[in-house]
Amino acid sequence: MKHSTMKFFLIVGLIAILFLATNPLLAASLYEDNNSPYGEHKAKETGDLLTVIISESSTANQQASTETEQSNEVNVGPGAGELDFVKLFQLSQDDSSSADGSTSQSGSLTAQMTVQVTETLSNGNLKIEGTKEITINAETQKIKVSGIVRPEDITISNTINSTKIANSKIKYVGEGAIGDRQRPGILTKILNIFF
Repeated sequence: MKHSTMKFFLIVGLIAILFLATNPLLAASLYEDNNSPYGEHKAKETGDLLTVIISESSTANQQASTETEQSNEVNVGPGAGELDFVKLFQLSQDDSSSADGSTSQSGSLTAQMTVQVTETLSNGNLKIEGTKEITINAETQKIKVSGIVRPEDITISNTINSTKIANSKIKYVGEGAIGDRQRPGILTKILNIFF
């Protein structure tokens, strides 16, 4: 091979390498293809789906104590003149009371469900809402989730933890034989009104 031919192929090769390295369209095409299994499929506009991982727990404790004490004493001297029949007497009274009380409540909910983006807000945040209903042997469990999420909190696998949802409303309701047993009866409701 002649020296001039090798020089020609070397120049053409350098030009091709420079062209490929400086063309951003070719470099970005691997990540912008929505059908690619390697691309991001994060929710970003109205109608997109997003998986919410619900992991909520709450504990509340309250304790109160009250202690009161009162003491009164009255001394009356003997009467004089027409009131000489009044004898010296003393009256005293002590009163005290104390009370202690405490309440505690705890609950937890763990679930995973997919919701839909219902609105894209002007600042780019996404409004989400979704319902999941499971029925097993006439026992129905419903989970409803709504709130606002930031796109940067959505993971690359298109999931978000429920603790990162703003204005979140997570409602869990059970209907069926077990759910009916957990509700107070009519007599209990009437007694709770008066006592």
